[in-house]
Amino acid sequence: MRLKDTITPEMKLGRPEFENTVFMLNNPVNALNLDHFAFQGNLLPEPIDEVAYAMPAYLADDYNLFFVFAPNMRERWSITFSQVQIENGTDVVAMSNVVPIGTGLNAVNQLSASAAIELIAYLKTLEVNHLGYFDEEIWKKM
Repeated sequence: MRLKDTITPEMKLGRPEFENTVFMLNNPVNALNLDHFAFQGNLLPEPIDEVAYAMPAYLADDYNLFFVFAPNMRERWSITFSQVQIENGTDVVAMSNVVPIGTGLNAVNQLSASAAIELIAYLKTLEVNHLGYFDEEIWKKM
């Protein structure tokens, strides 16, 4: 018996068709479940307002990207990316508008393929733990 070949959204990393891929969450992020979203073992999402959370995803001298956990896809919770400006090593002084997870991952992939793969692995771990999933279609409904 042969397994059917399936191309999942994350396998399109680096391709234009991956740009609009969103990572949808099955439940809202809150103070009680933050530990489920730990990245690299000890990084947890932190509140950025009354509803949304953010967490560093990719940090470099000239390009910084944070995960943003918020109900920003038709009022449904998702993980998107925001480019951030950091001063004094730790002070976030500006955040861009959010972009789909595919757009951010493609940008990181151009800078560091290994970093992009690490971010994909994090999201795949969330998926395996039934916390969320890649969605290529929701942007068409916006």
